[in-house]
Amino acid sequence: ARVRWDERRIKLSDILGAVQAIGYRAYPYDAARSEQISQRERRSALWRLFVAGFGMMQVMMYAFPVYVADPGDMTADIELLMRWASLILTAPVVLYSAAPFFSHALRDVRLRRLGMDVPVALGIAITFVASSGATFSPDGVFGHEVYFDSLTMFVSFLLGARYLELGARHRAAEALERSLARLPETAWRVAV
Repeated sequence: ARVRWDERRIKLSDILGAVQAIGYRAYPYDAARSEQISQRERRSALWRLFVAGFGMMQVMMYAFPVYVADPGDMTADIELLMRWASLILTAPVVLYSAAPFFSHALRDVRLRRLGMDVPVALGIAITFVASSGATFSPDGVFGHEVYFDSLTMFVSFLLGARYLELGARHRAAEALERSLARLPETAWRVAV
């Protein structure tokens, strides 16, 4: 956003504080800093996507034999071992890769609004807790089914889509900046 203000009526710090109060960050325009923030944001998003994708592939590798095994083909201890491996591989996906969903959901709840990250974070948390409970105690209240494969796939696909959106948003902002740089400083009114 490009903001113009009258310094006699409002201070820049008040504007930045208002933007921060609704859950966003704002910086005075500096092309080098904007590019640095953009690169950091892309790098962080790519790392989160990599961890989620790697975790998803590994969890699927442990889930697939359970899906295709006929009753009696796999002993209970081997199936439990695969569940534990899936839990261990899913933990970084939930704690690191899905962290932005949780932080944005928390921001939305604090601001008393329901954004898309609130149901996503709830779904991730509930699925992880239920699957972990089923791993710790297959005969317990959470039942015996685990959904680590679905959870890691869900996070991976969402992060993949958000990474593509982030790239499109950055390209659009760069194109807008190039267009604005071509405009003259003052515009003249032409009478027709």
